Amino acid sequence: MPSSLPRSAVPPAPPAPTPACYLLTHVAGVTLLLACLAWWVQASGLDMRIARGLFDPLLDDFPLHGSRWLELLGHRLVLALPVSVGLAAVGVAAGSYRIAAWRRWRGVALAVAATCLSGQLLITQLKHHTMLPRPYDLETLGGYTPYPVDWWTWARARAGGALPSGHAGAGYALLTLYFAGWALGRPAWRWSGLAIGVAAGAGFSAVRILQGAHFLSQTIWSAALMWLLAAMFFYPLIAGRAVEFPPRAHRVS
Repeated sequence: MPSSLPRSAVPPAPPAPTPACYLLTHVAGVTLLLACLAWWVQASGLDMRIARGLFDPLLDDFPLHGSRWLELLGHRLVLALPVSVGLAAVGVAAGSYRIAAWRRWRGVALAVAATCLSGQLLITQLKHHTMLPRPYDLETLGGYTPYPVDWWTWARARAGGALPSGHAGAGYALLTLYFAGWALGRPAWRWSGLAIGVAAGAGFSAVRILQGAHFLSQTIWSAALMWLLAAMFFYPLIAGRAVEFPPRAHRVS
């Protein structure tokens, strides 16, 4: 038997999506779906129903608000995740200039770093201009402030400081693993990366919701933002290949 398959029998690499398809599905489509879901969760009152269900009127507080373990693991340490991943990716990109085996990872590493680091910076800034507060700050849930009427504010003193959720964003930053696996042509990495990103984001979101620190919609907005950033930064590595290397016509012999 021949030691190798004929060239025609080797399965071709999966084609890169066209720029239009990628923009419509991954940049715009998924982002809009998540944004609409976040809007519906707030507008339908589901946010408040969940928060009231977790609130204890006898304590006049959320029972897990002061949990030391949740505070340490789900609040303090979690924010180090996207920064650590981002800095590690920067290290891989820098090392690729000296280590030849890392060169194919350079673009992916830079996209991962850009997503993780810019995501936390953008979330931090947006919090100063959105008015929806944390559940435990509302006067109807043991806090001091009424439910806001407006969405945006230019005055930082009026900001709610909770939209979008930084902790949910820290978990959803791992959605970059989905795009990294796709860009590297590793389907198993791509879909396991998606599962990891969703699980991490949902898990960190659940911790902060249980503490009364965030509404569900605030965490979904974080997912929409992190997905959008990852999709844009990975565009040149995934959809850009279809422009740089267009499919060639097969010659008939």
